[in-house]
This record gives sequence, structure tokens and C-alpha cells, in this order.
Amino acid sequence: MKKEYLSMMCCPSCSGDLELSSESNSHAVEAGELKCLNSGCLKVYPIRNFIPRFVDNGKYAESFGEQWKTFAKTQLDSTRIGESELRWDSEVGWKESDISGKTCIEFGSGAGRFVDIVSRRGAKLAIGIDITDAVDASQSNIGDRENVFFIQCDMFALPIKKECIDMGYSIGVMHHTPNPEGAFNNMVSVVKPDGEIAVGLYEVSLYHRPNRNTLGVVTKDLLWALNIWRCEFFRVFTTRVPDSVFLAYCKYFVPVLHFINKIPILRYIRYLFPSTCYRHLPVEWSMLDTNDTYATKIVHQYRHKDVFQWFMKNDLYDMILHNGRAGWVSITAHKSRGIDISYDRYLKKAPPGVGEGAVARS
Repeated sequence: MKKEYLSMMCCPSCSGDLELSSESNSHAVEAGELKCLNSGCLKVYPIRNFIPRFVDNGKYAESFGEQWKTFAKTQLDSTRIGESELRWDSEVGWKESDISGKTCIEFGSGAGRFVDIVSRRGAKLAIGIDITDAVDASQSNIGDRENVFFIQCDMFALPIKKECIDMGYSIGVMHHTPNPEGAFNNMVSVVKPDGEIAVGLYEVSLYHRPNRNTLGVVTKDLLWALNIWRCEFFRVFTTRVPDSVFLAYCKYFVPVLHFINKIPILRYIRYLFPSTCYRHLPVEWSMLDTNDTYATKIVHQYRHKDVFQWFMKNDLYDMILHNGRAGWVSITAHKSRGIDISYDRYLKKAPPGVGEGAVARS
């Protein structure tokens, strides 16, 4: 880390200022300690491999650490394809003109696929935080860039001062935490007034459904629901398997399913096994996303209107609901400058459904 980053950092335990102790006189500190200056705290946090470490394990996200070390470069666009940039543009949409010269933070940066994009689009500083040692994979990938900084910390105990970041975003991560809305609120808290917020979360359905009902449409709805049931059935077992064992399954057996998935009729065999296989992406993506789907301990899914209410509770405005891929809820907005936008009148519980005192629609 660089010494000037201390101005935006604080002790995650007491919010006190931090002091850097290091034997290095270089601009970037590879190893050292951060000490809390609050006399009632005085906690000490190590710096290893240029990364401040405020946690020593991944807690609820432990499986992702080995995942990103194993597939460190799979999702970086510079390796093969532009899938990450395609997803960024459809779910966040911040262009170079939006990002240039700004300080941006990603909650749950994994191997750094989106920090890579933000960095290349001219951010003054692209910060990636992750609770696991996936930060080491990120550091190896792009940590040598002057405008990139990784921190190992828990998004529920942040070493970042309030309202000091220009833009905050999280894509495909918060739904794996114990309290996604709480994580979102924490992200909003570190963004400056008039700053920007973006979040992408699992949607309750993976089916890009046409509006008109037909027997075919509702049959596909049923099959998608059965597929989600299948995933959750397998997860009863796969989440109990040691991470190293299931990762080996992903590395050595999922490639077989990946190639079977390209063969008509035979492709349905892969549904008999825990697998997330793609026909139009490299095999490493199938290996990675199988681990991502079946090893993680926590999965939440959301409707757009539920996440939209998170934004209203934080008085965010200029809210954009993005028309991204099926299976994702993607919203961006601005943070207000202390203005009460009076969303309170809209923050109500949904009326009861049919069978709960409501009138059925005709």
C-alpha cells in the first residue's frame, strides 16, 4: 500500500486513525503494520504483499479464496474474451468519462475482474476489498498498476472512512453475505454526497421470460424452477464437502461435463450432477462457476422492487434499473447531498397476496 492511502482509512474496530510502521522507505509498502492511534483500542493490523489485512480468514466466504487463487485469470478480459466488460456495461454502465479521475471502491473484488476495468477506464484510484485471500490473486494480476489498491477486510467492519469515496459498486457478491442489505448500506456510507452507487444481485428467476403467457412459456418457467430446485438439492451436500475436494471435482470432472454439454441430447446428462456449464465460454468458466454456485454457503435472490427499496431507504436518486441479462437485478443511482427526498411514503409493506385477505385479479 501507499502511505497517502492512510487519509481515507480507519480502524475497523473503533474508526480511529491509523499509523503506518514499516522499515521500508519506498513509496509502496510491501510489508509492515497499521496501528490504531485510539488509546482505547491500539489494535495492530499487518501488511503483507502490499495488502493491509484486517481479517485473517474468509468467514462466510471461505470457499471463494481458493476459487480465485485457482482461477485467478479466468475472468480477466485481457486473457481471452470481453465477457467482464460486456457485463460491466450492461449492469453498471459507467463509462470512461464517468470514472476518469475518480476514487472507486468495489465490495467483493474477487480476482479483480472489475477493478481491472475501472483501472483501465482512468480511475484515480480503484480499490478492491475482499474478505478472503483472493486479494493475493488480484494483487498478482493487476496490483502493479499505480491506480490499484487491494484491502483484505470484512464489508461489515470497514477500514474506510465515511463519505470519502466517489463511486462504490458491487457485482455478484453481496447475495453471498449474511446480510446483503446491511452490506449495501455500508457501501453507501463510504461514498461521498453526489457520489454514485451500483449493485448487481441474483434475481429470483433465471428465465428471460416473454410477457405473453402460453403453455410453452409456463412449461419453461417450470423447468427453470426445477433447475433451481436441483441446484439447492445438490447444495445440501456440496456445501458440506471440504472446499479442496469440491474444487478438485470442478477442475477434473466438470471439464468432462462441459464438453458433453456441447453434444445435442447428451448435454442433458450434466443436469444429473452439480454443474454450471456453458456452451459458448471457455471450459475454465464452467469450472469456476460450478464452484461459485455449489460451494458457497449463502445464497440470496431478489426481486427488482425489493432492491429498489434499499436505494429509497438511503435517499438515493437518479435510480436506473438496468436491462441486463436474465438472472440479475442491476441498479445504479446517485447519493443525495443531505436532502430528504421523502421516499418514506413509498416504503410500505406489499399488500397481502391472494389467500391472505386480498382480492384475486380477474
